[in-house]
Amino acid sequence: MIAFADGRHHCIPAGVVAFDGDRITYVGEDLPANATEIIDATGKIVCPGFVNAHLHVTDTPFTRGYWEDMGRQGASPNHDGLYRILPTVRGAVSVEDELVAAECAFAELLLSGSTTIVELGFDFEMMEGGDITSTERMVEIAARMGVRAYFGPRYRSGYWSLGTGNKVQYHWYPDRGRQRFDDCVAFCRSADRSHDDMIRTMLAPGQIDTCDADLLRETRVIADRIKVPIQLHAGQSPTEYRTIRDVHGCSTIALLGSTGLLGEDFIIGHGMYLTEDGDVDRFPAAELAALVESRTTIVHLPWVKARQGAAMRSFGRFVRAGVRMGLGTDTYPFDIIQEMRCAATLSRVMDGSPVMTTSAQIFHAATVGSADALGRADLGRLTPDAKADIVLINARSPHAVPLHDPIGFIVFSATGADVDTVIVNGRSVVENRVLQTTDLDAALARLAEAAARVAARIGDRL
Repeated sequence: MIAFADGRHHCIPAGVVAFDGDRITYVGEDLPANATEIIDATGKIVCPGFVNAHLHVTDTPFTRGYWEDMGRQGASPNHDGLYRILPTVRGAVSVEDELVAAECAFAELLLSGSTTIVELGFDFEMMEGGDITSTERMVEIAARMGVRAYFGPRYRSGYWSLGTGNKVQYHWYPDRGRQRFDDCVAFCRSADRSHDDMIRTMLAPGQIDTCDADLLRETRVIADRIKVPIQLHAGQSPTEYRTIRDVHGCSTIALLGSTGLLGEDFIIGHGMYLTEDGDVDRFPAAELAALVESRTTIVHLPWVKARQGAAMRSFGRFVRAGVRMGLGTDTYPFDIIQEMRCAATLSRVMDGSPVMTTSAQIFHAATVGSADALGRADLGRLTPDAKADIVLINARSPHAVPLHDPIGFIVFSATGADVDTVIVNGRSVVENRVLQTTDLDAALARLAEAAARVAARIGDRL
């Protein structure tokens, strides 16, 4: 069992975790005398539920087949994916398609051990305008399926596309996104802590280069007022960094500081290009200090960028500098265990060292790091008074035996397919790798039909 004490995870061979209702009551070596029901975890690793701190469930399934091998030789990583492929796919996805995709995505997330997720929805780039009611309907699906979820429907001042010569061009909304912002704030007020506190909310300005500085300042003011966290896409591409420099006359971190966003309730999604080339060693010392001292969290999303030929330089360097780090899947697959392996491996490649990034650091990011970013000391850890979010991972398989280091096995050898049992808030939602809260076969059939509709709308545009 992987327990948590004194600020770190540690392993207890043949350990016991007890819970009553939605709370863990005991973690140790002895079976409590008052135990009324026993789950036999022989041959399994008992670990905390993973906190997947950044993802998009409504469009991700429809990007499969478009994003794997697309792009232009010589283009910078992420350029075609961000500015051409994603807007085209999203513009072909209806509200009903979104909801079908969300149900299957929640299923995939639970089956691979993500017990808490952060869903960042879309605005007017979706086919039918991204009305806030689609997020409200998605909340009901998440609650029914038993996933602990933070919802951050996004808002922004404008959007981007590829123009002449494959250059990024920006299109600004007439009201600079203020009505959408008001709608998202109203949603946060109404939905936060609903469904027995299984649903919480956050403010999610879209991308740093699609939000004007005043909108970012207003975000900080409202977040402080209604007490919700903030997550912003930033550091996604060199193009974005250069745009911030050209438009605002400063770096990305300087802009975030000037708008008041930096803080322990603020999450930077991606954070790969916070300098133009993304090298942490080239960070201005004052900017790196601002990240550390503000306790801002960077949520690392390695796989989506690795598919496009890019890697953070590096996760290990941020950790060594003292920056708080979390982890998320962003897009497909929604397998946080695979994401851990990708993060660990790429960081070691970028550092040219097998020891500069450890399994423990990566596992911490996928559990405690992401939970702390949400202000949740009761998630991502097996310790008394934490929420009863517990995952059992099969360790009786050829790629697991002999098992000397459970954390090392999870990070470097396991996959989401090894997850056997998932308990969220004291409720078993996955048993023997079978999802208990939805008819998965029927949901997959609906998704296949929706994907055919979306592909027909896209036609030959990609």
